[in-house]
Amino acid sequence: MARTIEEIKKDITAEFMRNEYVAESFGFTPGDSFTAHFSKVSILGILFYVFAVAAWTLEKLFDSYRTEVDARIDEIIPHRPKWYRDKVLDFMKDHVLIPDTDRYDTTGMSEDAIAAAKVVKHAVASESEDASLLTIKVAGEEGGRRCKLDTETERQLAAYIAEIKDAGVRPALVNADPDRFNCEVDIYYDPMLVAQTVETACREAIREYIENLPFNGEYTNMALVDELQKVEGVKIVEFKGASTSPAGESITTAIDARTVPAAGYFVMQDVKLTMKAYDE
Repeated sequence: MARTIEEIKKDITAEFMRNEYVAESFGFTPGDSFTAHFSKVSILGILFYVFAVAAWTLEKLFDSYRTEVDARIDEIIPHRPKWYRDKVLDFMKDHVLIPDTDRYDTTGMSEDAIAAAKVVKHAVASESEDASLLTIKVAGEEGGRRCKLDTETERQLAAYIAEIKDAGVRPALVNADPDRFNCEVDIYYDPMLVAQTVETACREAIREYIENLPFNGEYTNMALVDELQKVEGVKIVEFKGASTSPAGESITTAIDARTVPAAGYFVMQDVKLTMKAYDE
């Protein structure tokens, strides 16, 4: 990344002031500040500024060249799943791509307008084991919570992916309501506290954990127990089991230690907490 003109000039003057032969010729102590002996409009000050501008221009040209080379490389090398994730997050609803590119023309658009058009707030892309299918999970946001994209947005997004994908890539777009999360836990609590108060805090801890996992992040029973043990008044957490089911399906699958939600995210559904006073 190119330095600023001031940064370049500062480097030049610092090296100049450190030179012992220069210091002897001009009568200053090596390492002194340039501005302590020379003004900005002095001949040396102007010369160093000109040199700094020239160096800055060259560095900017190098940056531009590097950007062009990177763009060319992106065009000829098959893209990795992360590239698809980033591109999906760049999708803009109700906008069309510049012909024969994977970019939008945002000329004249404000930053707020661009942000509003980027309705995909969460995305992840992953290949199947035999690399025959690229699964892309997405979600939007509403009221600060992840949610399914509407039908029209999903249609536009699918067309966008079909336009930008590499030849031969078979994308599978997953845009679904959150997986439902269920669990059963016995909570041994401090009898000096109100059971209902501890139970409410435990339910909130469960909700906070499962609904704030990274998108497509891994849930573990152990981590859930750890979160419950942090709740004030909880003495012992006896985990009985957990299960999950994709939205719209009646089949419930028991969670054996860990799982990743099919939709990429969870919502709390049936949580059974049995509160038991802890007797020491």
